[in-house]
Amino acid sequence: MKKSGNAGVVAVIFGIALGSALLVGGVVGWVWNIVKLAEMGVDPLTAMFVIRAIGIFVAPLGAVLGFL
Repeated sequence: MKKSGNAGVVAVIFGIALGSALLVGGVVGWVWNIVKLAEMGVDPLTAMFVIRAIGIFVAPLGAVLGFL
């Protein structure tokens, strides 16, 4: 008689949970990047302003910058 293991089910559930957490974290960071960009002044045009503006269109960059 075969033993049915639950390791595959646990791995799938863990993968879905981890993927969902990364997706939510990325979206939150991207939105924070937009908020921080809106709060920055444009008067002295800094490199961080330009990089944050690029981060709006390049979502992984914006997600990381949102947490910085």
